[in-house]
Amino acid sequence: MWGYKRFFKRTQLETSDYLKDDILLIRCSVGVVRSHTEGPKIYSIPVPPSNIGQHFGKLLESGKGIDVNFEVDGEIYAAHKLVLAVRSPVFRAQLFGPMKDQNTKCIKVEDMDAPVFKALLHFIYWDALPDMEEFFGLNSKWASTLMSQHLLAASDRYALERLRLLCEAKLCEEVAINTVATTLALAEQHQCFQLKAVCLKFIAQPENLKAVMQTDGFEYLRESCPFVITELLQYVARIGEHSVISCGHVNKALDGDMNGRRVKQRLH
Repeated sequence: MWGYKRFFKRTQLETSDYLKDDILLIRCSVGVVRSHTEGPKIYSIPVPPSNIGQHFGKLLESGKGIDVNFEVDGEIYAAHKLVLAVRSPVFRAQLFGPMKDQNTKCIKVEDMDAPVFKALLHFIYWDALPDMEEFFGLNSKWASTLMSQHLLAASDRYALERLRLLCEAKLCEEVAINTVATTLALAEQHQCFQLKAVCLKFIAQPENLKAVMQTDGFEYLRESCPFVITELLQYVARIGEHSVISCGHVNKALDGDMNGRRVKQRLH
Protein backbone atom coordinates (compact mmCIF):
# COMPACT_ATOMS: atom_id res chain seq x y z
CA MET A 1 0.00 0.00 0.00
CA TRP A 2 1.04 3.57 -0.50
CA GLY A 3 -0.16 7.02 0.52
CA TYR A 4 0.36 9.56 3.28
CA LYS A 5 -0.16 6.88 5.95
CA ARG A 6 3.03 5.25 4.79
CA PHE A 7 5.11 8.44 5.17
CA PHE A 8 8.26 8.03 7.25
CA LYS A 9 8.46 10.30 10.27
CA ARG A 10 11.57 12.43 10.60
CA THR A 11 12.31 11.28 14.14
CA GLN A 12 12.22 7.69 13.01
CA LEU A 13 14.36 8.46 9.96
CA GLU A 14 17.08 10.15 12.02
CA THR A 15 17.40 7.12 14.26
CA SER A 16 17.09 4.50 11.52
CA ASP A 17 19.81 2.67 9.60
CA TYR A 18 18.75 4.39 6.35
CA LEU A 19 20.55 7.59 7.28
CA LYS A 20 24.32 7.21 7.13
CA ASP A 21 26.68 10.19 7.56
CA ASP A 22 23.73 12.55 7.08
CA ILE A 23 23.15 11.05 3.64
CA LEU A 24 19.87 9.47 2.60
CA LEU A 25 19.87 7.38 -0.59
CA ILE A 26 16.44 6.78 -2.12
CA ARG A 27 15.79 4.34 -4.92
CA CYS A 28 12.42 4.40 -6.60
CA SER A 29 10.63 3.01 -9.65
CA VAL A 30 8.40 5.29 -11.73
CA GLY A 31 5.61 3.91 -13.85
CA VAL A 32 3.87 5.92 -16.61
CA VAL A 33 0.26 5.12 -17.41
CA ARG A 34 -0.80 6.16 -20.89
CA SER A 35 -4.45 6.85 -21.46
CA HIS A 36 -6.25 5.39 -24.45
CA THR A 37 -6.65 8.79 -26.11
CA GLU A 38 -2.86 9.25 -26.20
CA GLY A 39 -2.26 6.03 -28.07
CA PRO A 40 -1.69 5.65 -31.81
CA LYS A 41 -4.57 6.45 -34.12
CA ILE A 42 -6.09 3.22 -35.29
CA TYR A 43 -8.86 4.67 -37.41
CA SER A 44 -8.75 7.57 -39.91
CA ILE A 45 -11.20 9.01 -42.39
CA PRO A 46 -9.64 10.03 -45.73
CA VAL A 47 -10.49 13.57 -46.79
CA PRO A 48 -10.30 14.27 -50.54
CA PRO A 49 -8.51 17.39 -51.81
CA SER A 50 -10.53 20.50 -52.49
CA ASN A 51 -12.47 20.42 -55.75
CA ILE A 52 -13.92 23.91 -55.59
CA GLY A 53 -12.07 24.78 -58.81
CA GLN A 54 -13.91 22.02 -60.64
CA HIS A 55 -17.25 23.36 -59.44
CA PHE A 56 -16.46 26.89 -60.62
CA GLY A 57 -15.05 25.55 -63.89
CA LYS A 58 -18.22 23.61 -64.60
CA LEU A 59 -20.23 26.70 -63.75
CA LEU A 60 -18.38 28.60 -66.47
CA GLU A 61 -18.87 25.77 -68.95
CA SER A 62 -22.59 25.56 -68.19
CA GLY A 63 -23.17 29.25 -68.91
CA LYS A 64 -25.66 29.54 -66.05
CA GLY A 65 -25.86 32.88 -64.29
CA ILE A 66 -23.67 34.66 -66.86
CA ASP A 67 -23.93 38.43 -66.41
CA VAL A 68 -20.96 39.96 -68.25
CA ASN A 69 -19.35 39.52 -71.66
CA PHE A 70 -15.90 40.43 -72.92
CA GLU A 71 -14.96 41.15 -76.51
CA VAL A 72 -11.37 40.17 -77.17
CA ASP A 73 -9.89 40.40 -80.66
CA GLY A 74 -13.30 39.79 -82.21
CA GLU A 75 -14.21 36.89 -79.90
CA ILE A 76 -16.88 37.02 -77.16
CA TYR A 77 -16.31 35.41 -73.76
CA ALA A 78 -18.99 35.21 -71.06
CA ALA A 79 -18.34 35.15 -67.31
CA HIS A 80 -19.73 35.97 -63.85
CA LYS A 81 -19.02 39.36 -62.31
CA LEU A 82 -18.78 38.10 -58.73
CA VAL A 83 -16.33 35.32 -59.60
CA LEU A 84 -14.08 37.72 -61.49
CA ALA A 85 -14.29 40.33 -58.71
CA VAL A 86 -13.36 37.82 -56.02
CA ARG A 87 -10.37 36.52 -57.97
CA SER A 88 -8.92 39.77 -59.31
CA PRO A 89 -8.80 43.24 -57.72
CA VAL A 90 -8.55 44.70 -61.21
CA PHE A 91 -11.79 43.06 -62.32
CA ARG A 92 -13.35 44.11 -59.00
CA ALA A 93 -12.55 47.75 -59.67
CA GLN A 94 -13.63 47.45 -63.29
CA LEU A 95 -16.98 45.85 -62.46
CA PHE A 96 -17.91 47.31 -59.06
CA GLY A 97 -15.57 50.22 -58.32
CA PRO A 98 -16.42 53.93 -58.52
CA MET A 99 -14.78 54.08 -61.96
CA LYS A 100 -16.46 50.92 -63.23
CA ASP A 101 -17.27 50.47 -66.90
CA GLN A 102 -20.71 51.85 -67.75
CA ASN A 103 -21.41 49.09 -70.25
CA THR A 104 -20.75 45.88 -68.32
CA LYS A 105 -22.88 43.86 -70.70
CA CYS A 106 -19.95 43.72 -73.13
CA ILE A 107 -16.51 45.01 -72.15
CA LYS A 108 -13.88 45.35 -74.82
CA VAL A 109 -10.39 44.14 -73.88
CA GLU A 110 -7.55 45.76 -75.80
CA ASP A 111 -3.98 44.56 -76.37
CA MET A 112 -4.65 40.90 -75.68
CA ASP A 113 -5.07 37.89 -77.95
CA ALA A 114 -8.33 35.95 -77.67
CA PRO A 115 -6.70 32.59 -76.73
CA VAL A 116 -4.80 34.31 -73.92
CA PHE A 117 -7.99 35.75 -72.41
CA LYS A 118 -9.64 32.35 -72.73
CA ALA A 119 -6.75 30.78 -70.81
CA LEU A 120 -6.98 33.59 -68.25
CA LEU A 121 -10.65 32.81 -67.61
CA HIS A 122 -9.79 29.12 -67.33
CA PHE A 123 -7.34 29.87 -64.54
CA ILE A 124 -9.73 32.23 -62.73
CA TYR A 125 -12.38 29.52 -62.56
CA TRP A 126 -10.34 26.30 -62.39
CA ASP A 127 -7.36 27.71 -60.42
CA ALA A 128 -4.98 25.86 -62.72
CA LEU A 129 -3.24 26.34 -66.04
CA PRO A 130 -5.04 24.80 -69.00
CA ASP A 131 -3.57 21.87 -70.90
CA MET A 132 -2.13 23.74 -73.90
CA GLU A 133 -2.42 20.80 -76.30
CA GLU A 134 -5.96 19.93 -75.26
CA PHE A 135 -7.12 23.53 -74.85
CA PHE A 136 -5.64 25.09 -78.00
CA GLY A 137 -4.19 22.21 -79.99
CA LEU A 138 -0.68 23.55 -79.30
CA ASN A 139 1.59 20.52 -79.38
CA SER A 140 4.98 22.21 -79.65
CA LYS A 141 7.20 23.45 -76.84
CA TRP A 142 7.61 26.81 -78.60
CA ALA A 143 3.83 27.39 -78.73
CA SER A 144 3.46 26.41 -75.09
CA THR A 145 6.22 28.82 -74.10
CA LEU A 146 4.64 31.62 -76.13
CA MET A 147 1.30 31.09 -74.39
CA SER A 148 3.00 31.11 -70.98
CA GLN A 149 4.72 34.40 -71.87
CA HIS A 150 1.41 36.01 -72.82
CA LEU A 151 -0.28 34.64 -69.71
CA LEU A 152 2.50 36.01 -67.53
CA ALA A 153 1.84 39.51 -68.89
CA ALA A 154 -1.92 39.00 -68.43
CA SER A 155 -1.46 37.85 -64.83
CA ASP A 156 0.41 41.05 -64.04
CA ARG A 157 -2.25 43.13 -65.76
CA TYR A 158 -5.05 41.60 -63.67
CA ALA A 159 -3.00 41.15 -60.44
CA LEU A 160 -3.25 37.36 -60.37
CA GLU A 161 -0.20 36.46 -58.28
CA ARG A 162 -0.67 32.69 -58.33
CA LEU A 163 -1.04 32.66 -62.10
CA ARG A 164 2.13 34.74 -62.40
CA LEU A 165 4.09 32.24 -60.31
CA LEU A 166 2.70 29.30 -62.29
CA CYS A 167 3.78 30.95 -65.53
CA GLU A 168 7.21 31.75 -64.09
CA ALA A 169 7.69 28.13 -63.07
CA LYS A 170 6.62 26.85 -66.48
CA LEU A 171 8.88 29.28 -68.34
CA CYS A 172 11.81 28.21 -66.15
CA GLU A 173 11.20 24.61 -67.17
CA GLU A 174 10.89 25.51 -70.87
CA VAL A 175 13.88 27.86 -71.20
CA ALA A 176 15.39 27.42 -74.68
CA ILE A 177 17.65 29.18 -77.18
CA ASN A 178 14.92 30.61 -79.41
CA THR A 179 12.68 31.96 -76.61
CA VAL A 180 14.94 32.81 -73.65
CA ALA A 181 15.68 36.40 -74.73
CA THR A 182 11.99 37.38 -74.96
CA THR A 183 11.35 35.58 -71.69
CA LEU A 184 14.15 37.58 -70.07
CA ALA A 185 12.68 40.85 -71.36
CA LEU A 186 9.29 39.82 -70.00
CA ALA A 187 10.81 38.93 -66.62
CA GLU A 188 12.46 42.35 -66.44
CA GLN A 189 9.30 44.23 -67.41
CA HIS A 190 7.11 42.40 -64.89
CA GLN A 191 9.66 42.14 -62.06
CA CYS A 192 9.94 38.35 -62.07
CA PHE A 193 13.31 38.17 -60.35
CA GLN A 194 13.65 34.39 -60.10
CA LEU A 195 12.79 33.89 -63.75
CA LYS A 196 15.19 36.68 -64.70
CA ALA A 197 18.06 34.99 -62.86
CA VAL A 198 17.38 31.68 -64.61
CA CYS A 199 17.38 33.35 -68.05
CA LEU A 200 20.58 35.32 -67.39
CA LYS A 201 22.39 32.22 -66.23
CA PHE A 202 21.21 30.25 -69.29
CA ILE A 203 22.21 32.92 -71.82
CA ALA A 204 25.60 33.50 -70.18
CA GLN A 205 26.70 29.93 -70.80
CA PRO A 206 29.35 29.91 -73.59
CA GLU A 207 27.52 27.18 -75.52
CA ASN A 208 24.30 29.27 -75.55
CA LEU A 209 25.37 32.90 -75.82
CA LYS A 210 26.21 33.18 -79.52
CA ALA A 211 23.09 31.27 -80.61
CA VAL A 212 20.81 33.41 -78.41
CA MET A 213 22.32 36.62 -79.79
CA GLN A 214 21.33 35.59 -83.32
CA THR A 215 17.62 35.38 -82.43
CA ASP A 216 15.06 38.14 -83.02
CA GLY A 217 14.29 38.01 -79.32
CA PHE A 218 17.78 39.22 -78.42
CA GLU A 219 17.35 42.33 -80.59
CA TYR A 220 14.04 43.00 -78.83
CA LEU A 221 15.78 42.55 -75.48
CA ARG A 222 18.58 44.94 -76.46
CA GLU A 223 16.13 47.66 -77.49
CA SER A 224 13.51 47.27 -74.76
CA CYS A 225 15.73 46.46 -71.75
CA PRO A 226 19.24 47.89 -72.34
CA PHE A 227 20.15 47.72 -68.65
CA VAL A 228 19.69 43.94 -68.73
CA ILE A 229 22.54 43.71 -71.24
CA THR A 230 24.85 45.17 -68.60
CA GLU A 231 23.71 42.52 -66.14
CA LEU A 232 24.23 39.88 -68.81
CA LEU A 233 27.83 41.05 -69.29
CA GLN A 234 28.38 40.63 -65.55
CA TYR A 235 27.06 37.08 -65.70
CA VAL A 236 29.28 36.32 -68.67
CA ALA A 237 32.30 37.66 -66.82
CA ARG A 238 31.76 35.08 -64.08
CA ILE A 239 31.92 32.13 -66.44
CA GLY A 240 35.73 31.99 -66.36
CA GLU A 241 38.09 31.48 -69.23
CA HIS A 242 35.32 31.91 -71.82
CA SER A 243 34.35 35.36 -70.54
CA VAL A 244 36.61 37.36 -72.90
CA ILE A 245 35.34 35.61 -76.04
CA SER A 246 31.72 35.76 -74.90
CA CYS A 247 31.89 39.45 -74.00
CA GLY A 248 33.32 40.12 -77.45
CA HIS A 249 30.25 38.54 -79.03
CA VAL A 250 27.91 40.64 -76.88
CA ASN A 251 29.74 43.89 -77.54
CA LYS A 252 29.70 43.22 -81.27
CA ALA A 253 25.95 42.77 -81.11
CA LEU A 254 25.51 45.95 -79.09
CA ASP A 255 27.70 48.07 -81.40
CA GLY A 256 26.67 46.50 -84.68
CA ASP A 257 23.95 47.64 -87.02
CA MET A 258 20.82 45.50 -86.42
CA ASN A 259 17.99 46.72 -88.59
CA GLY A 260 15.47 43.92 -88.06
CA ARG A 261 12.80 44.66 -85.47
CA ARG A 262 10.78 42.05 -83.64
CA VAL A 263 7.07 41.94 -84.41
CA LYS A 264 4.80 40.87 -81.58
CA GLN A 265 4.02 37.18 -81.98
CA ARG A 266 0.34 36.34 -81.93
CA LEU A 267 -1.54 33.19 -81.06
CA HIS A 268 -4.11 31.95 -83.54
